[in-house]
Amino acid sequence: MQIINHVFIFETSIMNGENNSAAEFNYAIPMLKKGFDMLEIMTHYPEGITMLEITQAMGLSKTTVYRLLGSLQQMGYVSKNETNARYHLTKKLLCLGLKALGEANLVELSLPVMQALRDEIKESVMLGILMNNRVVLLEQVIGSHNFTFLLRSGNSFNLHSSAPGKIFLAYTKNKILQEQLLDSIDFQVYNERTIASKEAMLQEIEEVRSLGYALDQEEEMAGVHCVATPIFNQFGMLIAALWTSGPSGRLRKEDFPEVARKLQEASDLISLKLGYAE
Repeated sequence: MQIINHVFIFETSIMNGENNSAAEFNYAIPMLKKGFDMLEIMTHYPEGITMLEITQAMGLSKTTVYRLLGSLQQMGYVSKNETNARYHLTKKLLCLGLKALGEANLVELSLPVMQALRDEIKESVMLGILMNNRVVLLEQVIGSHNFTFLLRSGNSFNLHSSAPGKIFLAYTKNKILQEQLLDSIDFQVYNERTIASKEAMLQEIEEVRSLGYALDQEEEMAGVHCVATPIFNQFGMLIAALWTSGPSGRLRKEDFPEVARKLQEASDLISLKLGYAE
């Protein structure tokens, strides 16, 4: 996502009995822009970033960075890990994005369904949305096994090597947007199972549409399997992906159809709650 200058334009007319042309004034707010620049930089550090790293990245004084971080913390957009002194973005930014999409109640409606699904399959259940050509983790319900997956909210995933990423590629109805998503992929190869070309990705998209669900079979991380299904809003637009991940020895290939069926039932229920009627 590109940074843009935040400029407020006001038009004023002075009415004193005579016709006067409107006077236009441009008011740039440097500190506001610096605050947004800081948030943008922090999106590239899901593991967190120190104040010194922010200072070096932005070329600002420590005092200015300290004040900006303090303001963002006070407003709830940034949190600090006191153990390692690293700053993280909070879910509040995601909430703003959802409100902009008109889906502010997505998490609230999804959580009970996700919890019921977790109780049934015992694995962690995740909910994610598309942002900046990547899938961003919005919410998760932790599995009940002794060994289970725990991800940080805001973690993002590749489109070509993750099951939820494939969902967005396969079920995005806008052809122009779909082509833009495909063109954004660098097809980084993690192992011999990673999809490495646009041609292979198009074939995978057709497979996802045929099955009704997407798979990640150790395509980025060895020993990890993932199954994902789509969630639609009241307008029939793809709004999110629901998925589960587990060790390949526990979430086996022969389990995919049954797990996908349960995931599809859950995502269908969430879609229904959002007003979707097929």
